[in-house]
Amino acid sequence: MGIVYAAPYRPPAPPVNPWRGIGLSWTGWDGSEWELTNPAAGLFLRPGVRGLQMPSFERQSSSSPAVAGSRHLGTSTKDRDAFWPLYLYSDKSSAEFMERDRAFWRSLDPDFEGTWTAKLPNGDRRTLGLRLISADDELTHDTIQRGWAKYGINLLADKPYWLGEKVTKSWAQGDMRNYYITEADRIAYGYPPDAIHYLSPGGALGEATFTNDGDVAAYPVWTVVGHTSAVSFGVGGNDIIVPFEIPAGYAVQLDTDPVNGQVLWYGAWDEATKSILSPLDRTSELDPTSAFVAIPRGQDRPLTIQMTGTGSVIAEVQNRYRRAW
Repeated sequence: MGIVYAAPYRPPAPPVNPWRGIGLSWTGWDGSEWELTNPAAGLFLRPGVRGLQMPSFERQSSSSPAVAGSRHLGTSTKDRDAFWPLYLYSDKSSAEFMERDRAFWRSLDPDFEGTWTAKLPNGDRRTLGLRLISADDELTHDTIQRGWAKYGINLLADKPYWLGEKVTKSWAQGDMRNYYITEADRIAYGYPPDAIHYLSPGGALGEATFTNDGDVAAYPVWTVVGHTSAVSFGVGGNDIIVPFEIPAGYAVQLDTDPVNGQVLWYGAWDEATKSILSPLDRTSELDPTSAFVAIPRGQDRPLTIQMTGTGSVIAEVQNRYRRAW
């Protein structure tokens, strides 16, 4: 009589729950990190959180006694208020509670910003800078003896948009020359052999596009790495012109955000850290009327990049959103 062997029955894996929550965390101005949606961490938000949804707007308009209604001129986005109702506790001891309580409050400051981070179920992250405004200091019990406290904390975002993760794209001339540093420049400037990088296909100047899936226009940080004797870049016919030559091994960096002001640096490019060494301010040499060129919201917005030379152009953007998701 034959014996038949068969693999034991394995029940199917339980279905994956398609519903997941948003993860919130706080990075204080002092660099300390705190989970806000994990009760086991000893600090967690209660219902009633504010600051995740829409900011406040103020409509700008003009009117005339001779015309009914008004003329819409646009809107300005006001500061964003945030409110955290939270519990802070310790199960170990009064001393441990005091240490945790002190450390958390040190992470909040009225003059220095911390970062509120929202991690979404699809893996995306959005951040918002916050500073302390006030806090409810009413105590209903001896918090140190019991090891828990209930707080209501008011915070302010004077830059009211949630920021997406940084997106960086690079472009060079159509011949796809070495990206950042040529072999000759590497030897001349003493860079290591791995300091040469190449652009991937599709990085030619004439094909430059950028996607802004945010809710408002985005202001990029532009970096131009030499060598180039003439370079301009922009969107929709509004171009920024760099009015001087950029030698090989050097770079210009321009932050076009009008809130932070116009910043133009010129100095040696460090390939290892992807940054500019010994920067020198040459802002005054740029035409101020062309400094703030934003990328409108939309998919694959065409950019205008013109360059004479073998350098490359880099755009770094953080798209801005009205809500945390």
